[in-house]
Amino acid sequence: MTFVSRLALVLAIALLATLLAVAAGAFVASQKVAAEIERARVSHLLGSLRGATEANLAIGLTLDQLSALQARIERETGADPSVQAIDVFNSQGRSVYSTDRGAVGEDVPAPWMAQIRSDGIWSVPGNGEIIYLTRFDNDLGFAGGVAVSVTDSEGVARNERLLFDLSGRTLAFIVAAIAVAIGLVLAFAAVMTSPFRRVTRILRGEENPQAPAPGLTQLSVQARRTWIRSEERIDAGLKQLEALDDSI
Repeated sequence: MTFVSRLALVLAIALLATLLAVAAGAFVASQKVAAEIERARVSHLLGSLRGATEANLAIGLTLDQLSALQARIERETGADPSVQAIDVFNSQGRSVYSTDRGAVGEDVPAPWMAQIRSDGIWSVPGNGEIIYLTRFDNDLGFAGGVAVSVTDSEGVARNERLLFDLSGRTLAFIVAAIAVAIGLVLAFAAVMTSPFRRVTRILRGEENPQAPAPGLTQLSVQARRTWIRSEERIDAGLKQLEALDDSI
């Protein structure tokens, strides 16, 4: 492999690695931003349900008396296709209101209760979904929690579209970058080999610089002149030998 070929290969590999790193970084950043947007959207819903629940508990109602919550969570589920289910459960971990009517009265999963013992918004993985949780309180402290189950199918489809788009753009950039790299390598090779090509022309007698030239050019001119003088001496010697043979 020639020097130019090796240089082109190194540049192509470096550009390819850089583009792949940029594409991977963009994909990861996009996933992170999408997850943050999703969390912010669900956090707003959880905060709204928590605020409504705590406001009713604050006026002396019990959780069992908040029948309007059932209609509220069903409206929220119907308004957002990504929300698969909403559950409101008491401090004992028993579902009081749920968009899945069959789950009312059932115990919620133990990881839900473990998460909401501390304040904040938490998430636990489900079966192809993500479950976001938050707690609500009454005058006596912890009173229960709200769970919103969000499907991950939209995120998967979005990631697939993003991956396809990034792959196409990266491939186009790679082709363009390789073309640019090849052009730069050829230009670099032309600049670097120009003195040697000139030396070759001088040694062949195709070029005869008149002005003094430094470096390889001057050495090649001197070598050419030495060759010519040597050839002239050889020719003169041959002629003398021919003359000597004729005289004999």
